[in-house]
Parts: sequence; structure tokens; C-alpha cells
Amino acid sequence: KKSSKLNAMARSPLASLLVLAALAFIVTQLSAFVPSPQQVARTEMQQAQATVVAAGWAAAAAMPEPALAARVEEEDEGFDLRILAVLALPLFAVSWALFNVWRVAFRQVVRIGESAKGNPL
Repeated sequence: KKSSKLNAMARSPLASLLVLAALAFIVTQLSAFVPSPQQVARTEMQQAQATVVAAGWAAAAAMPEPALAARVEEEDEGFDLRILAVLALPLFAVSWALFNVWRVAFRQVVRIGESAKGNPL
């Protein structure tokens, strides 16, 4: 029974018209032909304009904003304590390292001096 229904559908003029309409739609959607020079020029102009607009937006977005200098008037406040806050830890670390190195070096010099004199360790 199925084959007789398929044969009947294949022979019907409506099915043939639908297939032809689908093929015509597909052919019109495919660009098998070279576009006209005017259409190419128009497309290239639109792409160039879009590029210029995008470049303008990128340049505007890349401009630096003024920092707090524009909002805060410069006032002479004297010594800035932030310098001490930034340098305190490195200065402490360097002083501690020098203290340890100097202490060990001093002990070594004392021992060398004692052994050169002939004193027992």
C-alpha cells in the first residue's frame, strides 16, 4: 500500500509544482552570477563607512580620562606619609638582612683573629 501512495504522490501535479517552486527558490537564493559593478561599489562603500565608524569609536574609547587631578585641586600638604608606608617593609627587610650578615661576619673575624693569635677556640 505504501508504494502505491508514493507513486500517486509522485504523479500528482501539485507535488511537481511544489518541487519546481522549491527549486526556483533555491536557485534565486544562490548567487551564481557576478554582482553588478554598482552593487559591488555600494557594498564596498558601506564596508568602508562601517570601518571608519568603528575606528572612530575605538579612538574615542582609547582616549585617557583625566585622573583625580582634574577633580582635586593641588594643595601643599607637606610630607606625604604614603612614601613611608610603601618603603617601610623593604627597608625593614634590608636592615634585618644586613644585621644578620654583619653579626655572622663579625663572629668570623673574631674567630679568625683568635686562631691567628694562637688562642684556643
